[in-house]
Amino acid sequence: MSTTITAIPNELSIADRGAADVRCGTTDGSRDGVTLRGLFRAHRRRMLLTYALFNIENLLKLAQPFVLGLAINDLLVGSYVGLLIFMAQHVAHMGISRWRQRYDTRVFNDVYAGLATDLIAGQRAENIETSRVAARSALSRHYVDFFERYLPMVIKSAYSVVGALVMLGVYDWTLIPICLGLLVPATLLNMAYSRKTLSLNRKLHDQLEREVDVIEQNRPEEVRRHFDVVGMWRVKLSDAEAANFCLMELFVLGVMAVALVKFCSGGTAEPGDIFAVFRYVLMFIMGLDSVPRIVEQWSRMRDIGGRVGRRPMMGGRK
Repeated sequence: MSTTITAIPNELSIADRGAADVRCGTTDGSRDGVTLRGLFRAHRRRMLLTYALFNIENLLKLAQPFVLGLAINDLLVGSYVGLLIFMAQHVAHMGISRWRQRYDTRVFNDVYAGLATDLIAGQRAENIETSRVAARSALSRHYVDFFERYLPMVIKSAYSVVGALVMLGVYDWTLIPICLGLLVPATLLNMAYSRKTLSLNRKLHDQLEREVDVIEQNRPEEVRRHFDVVGMWRVKLSDAEAANFCLMELFVLGVMAVALVKFCSGGTAEPGDIFAVFRYVLMFIMGLDSVPRIVEQWSRMRDIGGRVGRRPMMGGRK
């Protein structure tokens, strides 16, 4: 939960080199590997439509606490105008959301089918053993997951954090620095969490690349040991996430209490406004809560970038 939200790279980097044109899947810095940027360019029209719909969806979601507070205030004085506005907002959000979900599932399934096909063909042409090709084909799904799940998560988090702060400023600007105080512990906690998950994901992926070999050997004790080790690394990742979450929640509780006391202490706030402020504070916090998952995915993809093929893999229809 930090400013790491804006730090997701537009290409998978190998370790921490950070150069803008480092190519994924290469160990020598060559320029013939697949990149997130290249994958996006190959499917940019359909992806841009998906993200346009997703932005409209999030704008409508951001308006919900405001129009719901308006509905509450209007109903308390016998007016139904606010309720009608709220109902229109909700129906519009529901319609856009359903359309976007149906569309992007089809887009990203096609992108992955082409990517996996090209990856397998490229790696087999280089005589890489079947077990590693199979493992890397499965890992390559994370390229598509970045665009289908984690980039939308970043966008949604940005709307939740920045949008909630803007809306809180509409009600009382002094709530903004109170909420921004959370960014200090969030930044420090997620810097440590990023380093931890990068190390754990590397060890997990090392073990997963051995899976087909272990199965082919058909030794029950080795198979059991392999899956025990895989489970151990996944448990460690889960434990790291839980520890990060619990530490952050202590700071979250303090911010929620201070914000509510500050807004309600004047005695002039309307019930609908109090409800809206509470929802926007929660929205801000929920936006920060998604950052550890983004950090973990970033760490996972940084490691995967050093494992997948070297040939351009832009598969699927453009």
